[in-house]
Amino acid sequence: MKYTPPKKTIPSSRARRLGLKALSLFICLATPTVAVAADDIPSHQQLLQKYCVQCHGIQKMKGDVRLDDGSKMTPAIWKNVYEQLAGQTMPPDNKPQPTGTERTHLMKLALNRAQQESAVTSTGFRRLNKREYGNTVRDLLGLRRGTFDPGEYIYADEIDEGFDTDAESLVISNELLLEYMGAAEKSLRQALFSADSQKPASHRRKINLDKVKGTSGRYINHHKEHVIGRSGGKAKLYDGQPSRTMNYPGRYTVTVTASGVDRNFYPIRLQPEKGPLVMGFGVAQDATESVSGKDVLLKTFELQDDTEQTFQFDTWIDKGHFPYLSFVNGPGKPITQIRSNIRRRKLEPSAMKELYRGPGIKITKFEIEGPFHDQWPPESYVTTYDSTTIPRLEDKTEREWLIGRFATRAFRRPVSRQDMAPYFDFLEKKHAANGDWHEAVIRTFAAMMSSPDFLYLRETPGVLDAHALANRLSYFFWSTMPDLELFALAKSGQLTHLSVLTTQVEKMLTDRRSKQFCNSFADQWLALEKLGSMPPDSKGEFRVYYRQNLEPAMIEETRRFFQHVLYENQSVRDFIDSDYSFVNKGLAELYRVPMQSNDASEFQRVIFPASVKRGGLLGHASILTLSANGVETSPIERGVWVLADLLGTPLPPPPKAVPALTPDLNGAVTVREMLEKHRSDPACMECHRRMDPLGFALEAFDPIGRFRTQYSETQTISTDGNYLGKNFADVAELKRILASDIRPFTRNLIIRLAEYAKGRKLDAADYVTVQLLVDQAGENDFKFRDILLSIATSDLMTNR
Repeated sequence: MKYTPPKKTIPSSRARRLGLKALSLFICLATPTVAVAADDIPSHQQLLQKYCVQCHGIQKMKGDVRLDDGSKMTPAIWKNVYEQLAGQTMPPDNKPQPTGTERTHLMKLALNRAQQESAVTSTGFRRLNKREYGNTVRDLLGLRRGTFDPGEYIYADEIDEGFDTDAESLVISNELLLEYMGAAEKSLRQALFSADSQKPASHRRKINLDKVKGTSGRYINHHKEHVIGRSGGKAKLYDGQPSRTMNYPGRYTVTVTASGVDRNFYPIRLQPEKGPLVMGFGVAQDATESVSGKDVLLKTFELQDDTEQTFQFDTWIDKGHFPYLSFVNGPGKPITQIRSNIRRRKLEPSAMKELYRGPGIKITKFEIEGPFHDQWPPESYVTTYDSTTIPRLEDKTEREWLIGRFATRAFRRPVSRQDMAPYFDFLEKKHAANGDWHEAVIRTFAAMMSSPDFLYLRETPGVLDAHALANRLSYFFWSTMPDLELFALAKSGQLTHLSVLTTQVEKMLTDRRSKQFCNSFADQWLALEKLGSMPPDSKGEFRVYYRQNLEPAMIEETRRFFQHVLYENQSVRDFIDSDYSFVNKGLAELYRVPMQSNDASEFQRVIFPASVKRGGLLGHASILTLSANGVETSPIERGVWVLADLLGTPLPPPPKAVPALTPDLNGAVTVREMLEKHRSDPACMECHRRMDPLGFALEAFDPIGRFRTQYSETQTISTDGNYLGKNFADVAELKRILASDIRPFTRNLIIRLAEYAKGRKLDAADYVTVQLLVDQAGENDFKFRDILLSIATSDLMTNR
């Protein structure tokens, strides 16, 4: 049976469990007047008069909103009423509150009235964003996830707010179109790297060590038969010849003979003081071919002091890239250290005049052999041509079949001969111009990859067809084009069958590619991409942030936590409060929790002791650092973040006439005392009543997320407060309040997930389904994976 998305779409196993209760709820949402009679509760006019009109009536209109005259209430006002009630932001917690039944009734009514002028106004076209473009090109052409990144050549997306999937923000320009054309050609030349149908021969290249270059010549010592590299971090040693880059992509065998040297040359100890010197091997893109000069460290090797070791390994190197060696744990600024020790008279001034002889890696052999291909045609040819053989381009029939197959995959939908006619003509003209079929094919494919059919996702209003649905699913969960199975199910029409759709969503969530969704959504929902925009002071009390390289570790913790809640189908309450997280050695020390592994880079799941008030996102150092300014914390900033990003109830901007808070640098007045004075202003009171308690609770953590009880020796931190009419003493009790009624958080999470997937803001009509999904989630303890599955099989996904 064909699937036509109704207002309520629930997988059959869940439908049986929910039964008549879910059905009756849906009827109430659609026809609130029926619910009123059945529940026998006061009319909506009476409820508005009782709870709202005293602040939003003819005598007093806060926010210029009037709710006492139904004839003057527009659908936009009703939508705002619904959102305030659903987010529990109105009535204010110091005012009489409606009962649960009364609140539900008003929400249903407001949503019904809001839908009267509800319509999807956004276009049915959405451009692939930079992230999706890179993934799609890579999968379309069968390129490996190596150093080459197709998205590198595209301008960064300018997203003012929301997700990078928002259609209205993803505009295009002539300059951007030129970027797409250039990126397409570069990508195709990586995939179809040779016009020769034969496998390229492999060669052995012995790198002339006397010609090796590096980041700084001062830290490289050339000898007749070896080279010593002494700089640390990302400093690279590489073949200095113009021909250093690979002409063909492929697997290469690398042989390196190296040892550690000069550890104790100076009477002072330079990094690393203990442990082995570490040599790194990586691959970099040639500067003439790259926008950023991107490089990737692939392997590390521990060296013995003054004892040569030979390492041999295979690695993939893309066309136009070259291999390099580096001294991974060497001193970052050794000359600065030497100068400092001269000033302290631990070294003689002559140390600056002599050739630098600090710890280094001595290379006596550096050879590369390749390329090797385990199959021919290689994967990139097979994927791009959609054929296990290289087509005979001289044959017109094969050329046209080739163009048609490529277009079907590139445009992610069936194509007609009429669609292909302009590209057939273009191919013939390009061949006539230079007589080279291989080059003509690259130019034609590049033109197809620069067309709206490739760059845009097309969705007609109403129910999505099978191919549009396949695209939406794929870009939602994988941030790339559908795979062969999804293509086949769309082509057969089976994807629109509910049972097939449910099975596919479950498979997609267990696929490794779903990490694309986890990382992208978590980064944007929680604003993790802002981490580092206001970094902590590197010289003061926050040096550990840099010494332990905590910034990437913080992001990784939150990403792993998000993945765990999804993949293990944990309740979304864990986002608010949990007794576990995922940390490495640096974070374990910051959090003061025990960790079994001694590997500083290894992440493991830890259970927090009861004394550690760290569970949930509000205890993650990533959240606590990005909501600070690198020097000090602000209850306002942290409170605003919780309301806007976590709970989905953002505050309006502050009035222009209200002055900003000026910190008391002398420490005579606490932050709480300053805010108490600030919030006494009637123009500030309502917003501060909501955000300040949340921010005060999080004052238990400093600007990099360390737990604390005092600002200074004279100022003790006070974390108590009142939220939603309930008192709390600290952040642990606040989290219990937030977790006790998880529905507002769940509603916001569903809305954000749907907006990420749909590429547009939800409207009042969508909120009917949102409300249903929130109630459905409550029947199963708000388990995250089940929520995501319900979204993906609801009309939020299957409709434009």
